[in-house]
Amino acid sequence: MAYDWRKEEYEVTRPGRTRIDYRLEIGRALVPIGVERGFAVLDPDRAELLRAWVSAIIPANGDRPAAGEVGAAEYIDAIVFLTPRLRGVLLDAIDMVERLAAERLARHFVGCSPPEHTTILEAFEANDPLDAFPMVRDLTYEAYYAHPRVLEILRRETGWHYEVAFSGSELEPFDEALLTRVRSVPPRYRNV
Repeated sequence: MAYDWRKEEYEVTRPGRTRIDYRLEIGRALVPIGVERGFAVLDPDRAELLRAWVSAIIPANGDRPAAGEVGAAEYIDAIVFLTPRLRGVLLDAIDMVERLAAERLARHFVGCSPPEHTTILEAFEANDPLDAFPMVRDLTYEAYYAHPRVLEILRRETGWHYEVAFSGSELEPFDEALLTRVRSVPPRYRNV
């Protein structure tokens, strides 16, 4: 890697584990966004921690809900349920975040304040040998910014219509008479 700022003293929950390119794995998992679901992989304590984690990545702001309120944690759980190779990565990451909170702040991550969440997650990100942080971050963004409730709020706030990205928009009629002169000019290229 051309630039790698990770520290060597980081201790992996399961030593000897190799880094998995999560982007290749999640490409095989189709999970609908905006569907109510429970947790299939995570126990209740880990599920609450992941909810707090995704809400620290995208906190509530005005009318916009936090990522944990729109099911981002459940979406990540559903993705790792369908991609078994990523289950251990997520479980190790959650356990390490909890361990960092206990070591640095002497309490559970879920019970920390938003600035403390940021401090713990920054420490974890700086020493994340398995790329779990970018996986959780990317899946959080995907679950949040594709959620119908968030898209509707963005439409109200900005006027941006997400449907246009795949359905197109109406163009004004074009006057082809404007091309008459260009069509009458001989070509400025030669056939080869």
